[in-house]
Amino acid sequence: MKNIYSILLNELDKGIPLAIATIVGTKGSTPQVQGVSAIFSENGLVSGTLGGGILEATAQEKASQAIAEKRSLHFEFDLDAGVSDAESAICGGKARILIDADPKKYINIFRNINNSLKKRQPGVLVTMIPEDKTEILRYWIEKNTITDSVPEPELSKHKEEIKKCLEENQCYYLKNTYSLFIEPIFPIPELIIAGAGHIGQAVSHLSSLLGFEVTVIDDRPEFCNMDKCPDADHLIVENIAKAVQEIPKTPDTYIVIVTRGHQYDSDVLRQCIDSDAAYIGMIGSKRKIRLMRGKFIDEGWSTPSQFDHIHAPIGIEIGSKTVQEIAVSICAQLVLVRNQKTGSGHKQVISAVILAAGESRRMGEPKLLLPFAEKTIIETVIQTVMRSDIKHIIVVLGSEKDKIRNKISDYPVIITENQEYQKGMLSSIQCGLGALPDDTDAIMILLGDQPMVTGPVIDQLADTYRHTDKGILIAVHKGKRGHPIIINTKYKTDIKQLGSENSMHDFTKKFAPEILEVETGTTEILRDIDTPEDYHKELTYRRLS
Repeated sequence: MKNIYSILLNELDKGIPLAIATIVGTKGSTPQVQGVSAIFSENGLVSGTLGGGILEATAQEKASQAIAEKRSLHFEFDLDAGVSDAESAICGGKARILIDADPKKYINIFRNINNSLKKRQPGVLVTMIPEDKTEILRYWIEKNTITDSVPEPELSKHKEEIKKCLEENQCYYLKNTYSLFIEPIFPIPELIIAGAGHIGQAVSHLSSLLGFEVTVIDDRPEFCNMDKCPDADHLIVENIAKAVQEIPKTPDTYIVIVTRGHQYDSDVLRQCIDSDAAYIGMIGSKRKIRLMRGKFIDEGWSTPSQFDHIHAPIGIEIGSKTVQEIAVSICAQLVLVRNQKTGSGHKQVISAVILAAGESRRMGEPKLLLPFAEKTIIETVIQTVMRSDIKHIIVVLGSEKDKIRNKISDYPVIITENQEYQKGMLSSIQCGLGALPDDTDAIMILLGDQPMVTGPVIDQLADTYRHTDKGILIAVHKGKRGHPIIINTKYKTDIKQLGSENSMHDFTKKFAPEILEVETGTTEILRDIDTPEDYHKELTYRRLS
C-alpha cells in the first residue's frame, strides 16, 4: 500500500501507456472512498483498486478506451441496481470517476510529489477538470508553501479548501465552471519494530500490508534478516536501544517494542518515551507494566502522563493467544491510532457529569452548600471543571435541588433533575446521560462532594483518554480506584439498561478488559466529604497546603 503516485511514477518510467482512475466524489454507499485510485494499462489493472466488482470493471474498460483515444474521461457511475440484477452494483450510491488518459504529461508533478514524500513533507494535489474539454490540469502544493502562495489565479479562491483538506485529511470535490478535485497526500507513516523475534516478524508482515514503512531492529543477525523479515523496508542490526535513540522520531512515527526481555524493553522505552512519536506500544503483562511504570517515575525517566500515553500492554483486546493473533491485535491498534490521528481532525469532546443529587444524611445538612475555597463545595467543583479541558458540564440535582439550583444558576452548566435520586448514584448517572449534548464523545463522572480534585488531575485523565484506545478510564492511586471516571458514549445503552438491583461495579466488572487505570499520584481522588469530620479534615488539608 505504498503511495499510488509513487507507483505511477515507477510504472511511467517503463514507457507503457497508462491511465490513472480516481474516485473524485461519492454519494451514499460505494465500494471505496473518495480519493482512491487505480492504475490501468490497455491490458488491465496494474496497481491500486477502486473497490473491485462492476465499478472497477467498468473503469478498466473506459481506461482502455481512454488510452486508445488519448482522451480523459469524467463520469458518474450508478450503484443502485436491484438485487436481482446480476450484472450491476447494488451498493445504493453513486461514484464520480476521473480517468486521466495521459498521466505522463504530468510526470514532473508526480516526481515532485515523490520528492516531497521522501522529505516527509505532505501536500495537496489539485486537479482541475475544465467542463469544455477533456484535458485536465494538475498542481502540487507542498504544505509549507500553502500559506505563501497558491499557483494559478483560479486556485487562489479555493485557498481555504486547500488548507482545510490537509488539516482534516479530507478530499474536496468542487463544481463550478470547472470541476476541482483537491486531494491531501501524506508520507507513509514510519513503523519502528524493536525486536525481530516471532512477534516482530509477524507484525512486520502485517503492517507492511497496511501501508506502513517498516523498520525492524535487532542485535541478532540470525533474526534480523531478509529471510525472517522479507516485508521490512529497512533492517538494522545493532544494539536496539542505541538504534532507536538515533532514529528521528516525529508525529508520524509509530514504535512497537517487542524485544526478547523486559530489560531490553525498558532500555528501548527510555529512548523514545519523551518523543513526539504518534504511537508507542510495549508488550508485557499488566504486572510488568505496573512495575515498570513505578520504576520510570521513581527514577525520573518519565512523568506519569508520559507513561500513561504508552499502549501497554500492547494491542487491542481480542483474546489473542498465538503469535499471529497477537500481531493482529497490535496491527489493529496501529491502524486505529493512525486513523484517529489522520481522520477528520476532530478532537474528542468530553462532557462532565457532576453528581450532586445526594441527601447528605451523614452530614446532617446540605453538604454541597457548605463553604469551601471562598465558594461552596459544589461551586468549587464546577469552577475546577470550567478551568479544565472539558467542553460541557451537566449537574445532576435531586435532594435540595432548589437551593443548589439557586446557587449555581449563573454558571454555564446544564442542570438536570433526577426524580429518583433516592435510588442512589447509578440513577443519577443514568439521568446525566440523558442530558448529554449530541457532540459528546465521552463522559467524565465527578462527585459533587470532591472539591479537592484538581484541574491537572481532570486534564490528565482527559489527555490520557484522547491517547488511548480504551473506552473506560478510572483514576487510581496506588492501585485503589476513585473518581473521576471517563466512559466512552458507546457504553450509554449498557449503563441505561442497568436496573435498580445493579451498580456501576457491575458495569466495570462486565467491561474489565476495556478499562485503563490512570495513576494520579494523589489521594484526593479517593476522598469525599460525607461527614462533619471529613469536611473539617479537608478544610485543614487546604489550610496546610
